[in-house]
Amino acid sequence: MEALLKRLEIRHLRLVQAIAGSGSLSAAATGLHLTQSALSHQLKVLEETLAVSLFHRHGKKMVITPTGQRVLAAAEKILHELGDMHSDLNNLKRGTDVCIRLATECYTSFHWLPRVIPLYRQTHPNVRINLEPEIDNNLTAQLTAGELDIAIRMSAANDKFDSHLLFNDDIVVLMSPNHPLAQSQSIQPAQLLEQHLMLYHSGKNRLLRALFNEAQISKLNVTEMPLTEAILEWCSANLGITIMARWAAKRWLDTGDVVLRPLQVPWAQRHWHAVTLKQELPAYLQDFIDLLKANPPENPQ
Repeated sequence: MEALLKRLEIRHLRLVQAIAGSGSLSAAATGLHLTQSALSHQLKVLEETLAVSLFHRHGKKMVITPTGQRVLAAAEKILHELGDMHSDLNNLKRGTDVCIRLATECYTSFHWLPRVIPLYRQTHPNVRINLEPEIDNNLTAQLTAGELDIAIRMSAANDKFDSHLLFNDDIVVLMSPNHPLAQSQSIQPAQLLEQHLMLYHSGKNRLLRALFNEAQISKLNVTEMPLTEAILEWCSANLGITIMARWAAKRWLDTGDVVLRPLQVPWAQRHWHAVTLKQELPAYLQDFIDLLKANPPENPQ
């Protein structure tokens, strides 16, 4: 097998296809821009390499043999795949008919991204953007595995990756204006211990471990909800409080349905990055990252 692969070339596959299609050496040679003697020599070398006869010769006519049919089937499949590969590579270079696979550490990003993606499609109508909402753990591992093109994280990745700073924000405590904690100017973690916390499943454990010790976590009253809208509706009804990005709650803050109070922890200030593999990015991917930078979420006061 190894010896065969060393001697078998793409030109041999094209040769079999051309002779089978035309039925003669002269016509095949013309189609391949070769002399008939050169083509005859290549066919002889190929048959000796494979140790089979690929064509019966009836005068000037070439009739493919059963073994030749098998080689032809493989040749057509390989040549077709090579053609598809060449087309795909050209599309990737031009940024047409390609896909950006995108995931984020936090579901709140899905309130911001839908505003940016239509802007991108105005200039890159042939680039598809696939959001991967189920991928929320170890995004850099997904990048390394080739399953993502961009990971949006709340911090930079290590130096094995390129981290493109998009914007800065902060997480705050949100509650009904009638909630007792609304009387505070800011919120300390200890003030949350006796509260009903409404949190996303994504990131919940990481957030709680950053705020409390294991003994405290075991006593907390926490309800998981998948949607920002649901969480803030419950909070506006004074059925609990939540912790999330300031900008994710803008609609509810603008209407006065909820109020925010700063969370007094050093890591409340976050630095969002688009993380990619360390490589020269194709133009369509760099353009998307540049657009994310130019259109950060609107932060309410």
